[in-house]
This record gives sequence, structure tokens and C-alpha cells, in this order.
Amino acid sequence: MRRSLAIAATLIVGFALPAPSAQAQDRPPIQPLPAHLEAIRAAEATALYGSPQIKPIDQRKSSLITMGDSQISGEGVGNYVPGTHQDGNWCDRSFDQAVFRTGIPSDTQYNIACSGAEPAHLMEGNGRTQWNELNQGDHLAIKARNTRVKLIWVIVGANGEGTIQFGPVATDCAISRVFFLGPCYPDYTNVWATRVEGSRQQVEQALSSIKQTMTRAGYLPTDYELVFMSYPSPGSPDVEDNPNFPGWYGGGCLIYLHDAAFARNKAVPMFETALRRAALNQGVRYIDAGRLFHGHEVCTDNPSVRGLYIEIGIWDENAARQSFHPNYRGHGMFAQCMTAFFNTSLRTATCVDPASTGRSVLYPGLFEFKQLRNAGTGECVDGKGYDSRNGTVQQSYTCHGGRNQGFWYDATQQSIHSELSHDRCLDIKGGTVAAGTEVVIYDCHGGTNQDWLLTGTQIKPTANSGLCLAFDSPSSGAPRLRLQACGSGAARQQWSFESRNFANPIGYGYNDFIGSRVY
Repeated sequence: MRRSLAIAATLIVGFALPAPSAQAQDRPPIQPLPAHLEAIRAAEATALYGSPQIKPIDQRKSSLITMGDSQISGEGVGNYVPGTHQDGNWCDRSFDQAVFRTGIPSDTQYNIACSGAEPAHLMEGNGRTQWNELNQGDHLAIKARNTRVKLIWVIVGANGEGTIQFGPVATDCAISRVFFLGPCYPDYTNVWATRVEGSRQQVEQALSSIKQTMTRAGYLPTDYELVFMSYPSPGSPDVEDNPNFPGWYGGGCLIYLHDAAFARNKAVPMFETALRRAALNQGVRYIDAGRLFHGHEVCTDNPSVRGLYIEIGIWDENAARQSFHPNYRGHGMFAQCMTAFFNTSLRTATCVDPASTGRSVLYPGLFEFKQLRNAGTGECVDGKGYDSRNGTVQQSYTCHGGRNQGFWYDATQQSIHSELSHDRCLDIKGGTVAAGTEVVIYDCHGGTNQDWLLTGTQIKPTANSGLCLAFDSPSSGAPRLRLQACGSGAARQQWSFESRNFANPIGYGYNDFIGSRVY
């Protein structure tokens, strides 16, 4: 212990710091750490290099680092690092977490994220610790001096006073379903905007602090990549579309469908919008992963999320803590997203699974879902009843900017995706590409009956360029979406794929979850 303190004292006064090289002259000077952190840093450096000194940055081992809460720590995956899944430390760090599974070359990887972390836990020097661990910002300060950090990957903002408080909300909603107390969303819908704004403010502070930590460690902004990723939606109101639906209890999807719809259609999108603003306001690279698990939520096909899970042998509030978190498959999708993003110069990108393959696909920029306005009716394509179940009718309805009227065209896949779920595409019903066939939404699968060409003001199936997407004649009642022979109903075959004017600043219909069934 005396030897460690002696080493720390020597380093603090600067005698063990490296002489700056010609290339390092432009970098800010490395600031000394407090004695207790310097002792840890010196010991870690000795383990890495056989010497406690801080090496020049170009002589260090390279590293990747994840920071944040349970969404990125690996909670829900299992295979936990010893000492991080027990009384006294519930960080729940998994050896199978995403940072260990990327294709980004590095000498070492550090997962310093911890379940339950608040944005303040990522801020160096504020004394906010978890369990028996260092503050994550202090962890970063040490590792930034001992290694050449290439990537800092952050997911945070769901925990803490004044944020959305995901854990308590999820627990409340699960208990409401287990004991048949009725949907929980009425307790949260009117306060959600305030909660997400609180998350935004705290995340901005954390990201600013991380940048300051790196400056104090002698880094230029160009020396490393700081990437913030949003949270994917864990639940879906469409679970019964799964042909192998495991059952409410067997699959651990014990949440009312109204609440699942509220989460997917309002809570997660509003949260993502706030986190996006935080990242962009701080000039941080950003990945929107909010739609990444669509089609792979709890109880859906090949889920990427662990359902409600009670761990046998734990008889306190930690028994269910692994519930509703990314599983092994989910962290694999995270790793694919980050690998693809890191190898680009993009400032923003969106990660989704466009054809339910179970693999992430990275798209440049951030998606804008547009409305399809018909020249014949003057109205928009509208998912009836705000529903996204397989086979849902797509009808003509007054344009109102809701998410059941939002669509995104994937020019690569040639698919048209519903804003309600990226796993729902405009689909020629039954695969019959013929005049008169109804067009609905259905699981995206990449088949030819979901491939479309946008040609001027017409939308045509790639399998038959003589057919056009159109509304029924108004005389048929509420017009539905169908295929017609091109030219037979000219005005009803003309479309404007246009941006929407929203009645609220977030850009989401606040009642978009009302149409879902209640179970």
C-alpha cells in the first residue's frame, strides 16, 4: 500500500509523465489524477506494460469502452463477470456483451457500464459511485491515460430522479398485468414529455463531462470516437402474430397490449427524440436504434429481448432485474450496428432489421417517415384503428400526421415500412400480384409481393409494372388500398410521398396507442 501511494505521489508532481513528443505538442497536457485514482491507474499500467508510467498515446494498447446502464452492461444476457451479479454489486456485466463482439480492431475492450446507472455516474470526479465500484467517469479517466481509446460507446438516460425512470415504470406495468389491475399507461402518458426532457438535460451533461474527461487525459477530439446510441423498443402489441407464440406466461410478455403499444408508439419514440437532441447538441456521433428490435421484441419471432424473468434464489427487488433487457441475440445486433457505424464517417445513422433476418443493417442519417397522400381522395393511407397486426387494412382517411399514416421507403430493399413497426411492410395480400388484390401490412420478409417502385407519382409492384397502387372507388365506402391496372383510375393512382406538418413539437400522434387490443 505504501509503495502504491509513493508511486502516486511521484506521478502527481509530474516526474513520471512522459516528455511530450513533437506530435503530442498540439494535444492538451495530461492532468494529474487524485491520489486514490492515480494509485489504481499505476497498478493497471503496470499490469498492462510492466511499468506505472503513462506512455505516449501512440505507444499504448488500443481500447474500446462501453459506458452507461443495464441496456449496455449486458444485464439480461447472463454469463456475468464474477462479482457483478450478487449482493453488493448488481452491475450485471456480461462477458457476452456487445463491445466484446464487434469487428472493430483493438487490443483490449472495457465494459464499465453498470445496471441502474444514471447520467451522473458517467461524470468524473463528482463522487457518484455505484455499489463497490468507481464512478464510471473516473474509470474512463484511468483507462484513457493507460490505453489509446478509439471508441467510447454510451447508452444512458433511462434511470434517475427527473428522467423517464424505466425500471420503476416497467415494474409497475408488469405488476399491473400480473395482478390484472388494468393498463398502466394512463399514469404516465401526460407526464412523459416532462420525463424525457429531464433525461435529455442529464444526458447532455454526461456527454459534456465525458469530453472534458478526455481533454484532461490529453486527447484531442479527433483522437477518439464518442458515440451515443438510443434504446430499442423492448415490447410490441403484435405478439400474437407470432405463429409460435409462447403464451403470456411462457414467454414472459406479461404486459397489457395497450401498455406495449404506448411504449412502442409513444414512450420510446419520444425518448429517442430527446436523446437524439442531447447527442446532436453536444456534437456527438449518434445511432438511432429505437426501431432495431421491431419484429424481435419479447414473445415475437426470434426475440432479441428477455421477457419477464424471476431468478430463483433471489428474494428481493433484484429477482426480476434481468427482465426486458437485450439478450445474447440483441447484443449481437448492437455489435453489428456499431461495427458498421465505426467504419464510416457518418455523424448520424439508423440501425434496423429491414427484412426480419435477425441482423442489423445500418442506414446513413435519420429516417423521416412521410405520409402517402392520394390525388383522387385528397386523403392519406391510414392503418385502420392505429393497428399494426398482420393483415391490417390500409384505408383512405383524413391526413392527420399520426404514426399509422407514416411510411418510409427503403430504396435498397424496395420495401415500404409502417412507422408503427419497422417489421410491418405494405404487402400484396396472399402474394397474388393481380388487379383487384388488396394491399395490407404484414411482417416484412423481403418477398416480391413487398417490393415496390416509386415512378413519378405512381407506385408499382416490381413483379408487374402494368399494375399501380390505388384506392378503391369512393363509391365502395371507405376506400381501401388495392392494385389496379395502370391508367384505369388515374387520379386514384397518383400519390404524393410528402413530409407531414405535426400538431405537436415531437412529431408523434399522442394517441397513437389507443387502437390496440387490451389483454
